[in-house]
Amino acid sequence: MPIEGQVLSNIISTTDSLRLIFRFGTIIFSTLYFIFSLIVVRQVNLMNDTLITKTSPLLRALAIIHAGFALGIIVLFIGLLFE
Repeated sequence: MPIEGQVLSNIISTTDSLRLIFRFGTIIFSTLYFIFSLIVVRQVNLMNDTLITKTSPLLRALAIIHAGFALGIIVLFIGLLFE
């Protein structure tokens, strides 16, 4: 195998490794963001139990929708990155 083929082979293998690291990093980051959104839901529920206002149901709904979007992002990334 000529030297150019070996160099090209090493570059391709390095590129594949970086892509794999990027894919798993993206999934890990989005999973951590989903966990954060669940913490936000919990904090909003605690706040609504402590301080009852007219906007309490709206805030709770927005927090749940936010968690749903975060879960949707995980599913979207898995579908796009590992097709």
